Amino acid sequence: MPDSTKDNLGRRRFLLHRDKAVENALERIRRSPAAGWETLTPDERAGLKTALTEIWDCCGRERWEQYCFSTLSRTDILTLTAIVSGIRERHGQITKERTKIEAILLSCTRDPSLQ
Repeated sequence: MPDSTKDNLGRRRFLLHRDKAVENALERIRRSPAAGWETLTPDERAGLKTALTEIWDCCGRERWEQYCFSTLSRTDILTLTAIVSGIRERHGQITKERTKIEAILLSCTRDPSLQ
């Protein structure tokens, strides 16, 4: 097997960290009674995972840790997926919609200075 380049190893590490962070966020959402996880369709769940992946890619790690996934409601979930889906359809950048996304994800934070 050929040796992997440092760039390749760095990319793999990045993807592993991203996937782990997204799975942890999904688990917190699943456990939340407000999320109505069981009422989400498979397409909505896939859309949420895609949205979280895009958000993780574009926000800083420190910011990601401030987001409160455990209190997202079903409405919040559908709004997030719609925002990110709209961005992807228009081939836009998520940074343009960052304020809307952060308003949803920071709405429950314990530190009011972050809102």
